Amino acid sequence: MGIFDTIFGRNVNIDPESKKELENWNDIVYTRKDLDMDDPVQRREYINSCLQQMEEAAAELDALEMEYNDVTSHLRDMEEIDALPPEQRAEINTCAARILESQEQQEKYNKRKNRMSETDYERMERLENEAPSGIKKLTEAESYQKKIKNDLKRLDGEHEAYMFREEDLEKSIDVSHKLIVVVGVALVLAIIALLVLQYGLKLNVIYGYMVAILLAGIAVTLLYVQGTNATVEMKGVRKSISRLIMLQNQVKIRYVNNTNLIDYLCLKYGVNNAKELISLYDRYLEEKKERALVEDARKLLDTNQKDLVYMLRHYRVKDPDIWLRQVEALLDHNEEVEIRHSLNVQRSNLRKRMEYNRDIVAGNAKSEIEDMARQYPEYTQEILDMVSRYEDKYPGV
Repeated sequence: MGIFDTIFGRNVNIDPESKKELENWNDIVYTRKDLDMDDPVQRREYINSCLQQMEEAAAELDALEMEYNDVTSHLRDMEEIDALPPEQRAEINTCAARILESQEQQEKYNKRKNRMSETDYERMERLENEAPSGIKKLTEAESYQKKIKNDLKRLDGEHEAYMFREEDLEKSIDVSHKLIVVVGVALVLAIIALLVLQYGLKLNVIYGYMVAILLAGIAVTLLYVQGTNATVEMKGVRKSISRLIMLQNQVKIRYVNNTNLIDYLCLKYGVNNAKELISLYDRYLEEKKERALVEDARKLLDTNQKDLVYMLRHYRVKDPDIWLRQVEALLDHNEEVEIRHSLNVQRSNLRKRMEYNRDIVAGNAKSEIEDMARQYPEYTQEILDMVSRYEDKYPGV
């Protein structure tokens, strides 16, 4: 699979304070305005920047596809169960009803105040194995998000400072050119005045000529040096702006992917941040510990659950164990629709993220490289060689 073959977008939930920044940071900018394509260093840096964006997109896609396949597998299991003949479905429903009855009996012994709602407990039970890693991922992602925002703010500040400096240099160069003209005009006027004094009044103005020419020469030299220095600095500033834009693009991609990861984890666990998830998971562990005390009622429940797993596995359900934590969905159509909707929302979320990396990040980078190859045919072979070496280095990309 080539680099142009494997390469997500989503609606990002933003607060009012960061809306303006997010609109800018989501925008991947490509510009060769100040890029010297004849400079091999600049040319290769720019092409490598595009290839690195495609590498990040491919790595993100690999992780997303694993999660996408897992969610899809759960949906296929639901389809398998819905497609069972009436007799086989009746067996499953009977077993599911016995499980619910055992759970009701267990509740009679469980005379205590719950630490968390049944909805939260069931959700955390379904995600129990993933919760510790989810807490770690969400905590790290939130911490990383702060760093990325700081980096983007710093880069935005540097970009703005360079733009102001570029404007100042342009004004300085323009002023230098105008002053040189003014000095030239003044010199001409001075020479005319000296000529009048020399031939009209018969005065000796040789020293006047020398002083006028000397002063004009010094002024022009100073203005020329000033303009030349400003021009040299202008080239450096524009080169820095070009490199800064490439760096901003890379950080923007990380920002969007990290924001999408945070939103997805919050959606998956039904929380707003890592602090809530930690609290929810701690309460779940306490609740689970207390429920384990009702051992007799649980034995009957375990027996019925084993029967259900056996039947589901017999009927080609890939992950029958998960149905032990959502038995109501086998009997209650509304519950089944709710779970199916939740899975579809997760899958849609993943698909949008995959499309962003494939179409926006990698697609735009690919188009930029192809456009460079078309506009600069003399460098086409060099571009193709860099792409080829990149594919050899990352054969899975």
